[in-house]
Amino acid sequence: MQNRQNIIVSQFYILLVFGLSFMFKPLFADEFRITPFVLYEEATQNIVIDGVSTKYALGVAGVELRRNYGDSLTISSKLGYGQNNDQKTSFAGANFSGKVTGSYFNIGGKYEFYKKNDFIFFSSVEHSKRNLDAPNLIGKRNNLDLTGIADTTISSEDLKVGITFKPAKKLSFQLTAGMSNWHIKSDAKGYYVSSGLSATASKSINTKGSDPIVQTMVSTNKDNHNFALSLSDRSLRSKTKTSIISGELNYEFHF
Repeated sequence: MQNRQNIIVSQFYILLVFGLSFMFKPLFADEFRITPFVLYEEATQNIVIDGVSTKYALGVAGVELRRNYGDSLTISSKLGYGQNNDQKTSFAGANFSGKVTGSYFNIGGKYEFYKKNDFIFFSSVEHSKRNLDAPNLIGKRNNLDLTGIADTTISSEDLKVGITFKPAKKLSFQLTAGMSNWHIKSDAKGYYVSSGLSATASKSINTKGSDPIVQTMVSTNKDNHNFALSLSDRSLRSKTKTSIISGELNYEFHF
C-alpha cells in the first residue's frame, strides 16, 4: 500500500511540475529548467548476497527540475515512473511474471570550482532512491501454480568529481568518478494454496556497501534546446560480483 501511495505522489508531482512550468513561464524563464528524461538501469548479473539472489532492472520516464545559482552552483531534482505489465522474474526456485511498477527519485548539487578555456572541473553530490513493486505475480514450480509478491528498493548517496571539456562550440563531453554508499533491500514471497494445503517460500536481502561509480556524458550547447546522453557503471562489488549499468537521455528546452 505504501509503495502505491509513493507512486501516486510521484505522478502528482510530475504533473504539478509540468503544470507550473507552463502557468508561470515568464516568472521562471531565467530561474528554472524543465528536462524530460528516460532512464534504464540493469544489474550485469543477479545480485547475490549471502546466498540469496535477485534480479534488478528499472526503466522510468520523468522530469528533472534544475536551478542555477550564479555561474557555478546547480541544484536539481528528478522524479520518474515506469511500468511493465508482463515482467518476468524468479525467486525461491520458481519462475514468475506479472505487472511491475518502478519509481525513481534523485536530488543533488553540482559545483564548478575551476574553469579555464574549454575545461571545467566540478564536484557533485547526489541522493537517489529506486523502487520496484510487484504485488500480483503468477508463477510455477514443479508444475504447481503459485502467486507471489516482490519489492526491491535501492538507495544511494554519491560523491563525485569530474571534468567537462568542449571539443566544439556546441558540444561537450563529461567524465565523472567517485564513491557511492548504497543500500539494497529486497523482499519476495511465493504462495501455494490447493485442496486445503498451503506453503510459503520467501527470500530477503538487506545490505549496504561502498563502491566506485564512473560516468560519461555527451551533451549539446545550443541556445534553445539541448540533449544529454549519459552512461554510468555503479559497482556493487564490495558485497556481490556485479554492478549496475545505467543509461539516461535528457532533453532540455529553454523558455
